[in-house]
Amino acid sequence: MREDDDRPLVARWRAGDRAAFEQLVLRHQKPVYNVALRMLRNQEEARDVAQTAFLKAFEHAADFDPNYRFFSWIYRIAINEALHALDRRKPTGPIDADTVDEAPGPERLVEGENVRRALESAVAALSPEHRAVIVLRHVAQLSYEDMASVLGVPEKTVKSRLYSARQLLRADLETRGALES
Repeated sequence: MREDDDRPLVARWRAGDRAAFEQLVLRHQKPVYNVALRMLRNQEEARDVAQTAFLKAFEHAADFDPNYRFFSWIYRIAINEALHALDRRKPTGPIDADTVDEAPGPERLVEGENVRRALESAVAALSPEHRAVIVLRHVAQLSYEDMASVLGVPEKTVKSRLYSARQLLRADLETRGALES
């Protein structure tokens, strides 16, 4: 998907074309859901957050600045909704391997599975701000510039948070014995 492809849809949507917004939803619903799922570790809450993000976007079409990218805007809404959901509760158990769309195949070794579980637990233990940068960079695979836009912070802050989050993850994984020090 190229971001330029969103611009005509956004223009049509802002002019009142509901079908154009439906196409934007179809185009972005899976990545928005996956980011929410990684933040919340709960399928139902992730679906709610994704749905709420798109509903808020629809309701606030007039607030969207077409000089910015639609996916940055919808990701920002989704991240904020996920952070609000996290404020209302604490993370629950581990994500089931079948939950994520791109789950590893059955050939995965037991050792790799243990590392994956340790990594998921370590990510869940991060603060919401650190978890958000890890998810946006390594799950959503956004650039630093796009992450800054989504989070509403300077790119330098994104890089600093990502560095800190990676250091915290490394320390946690070493403590769990998932990494050699």
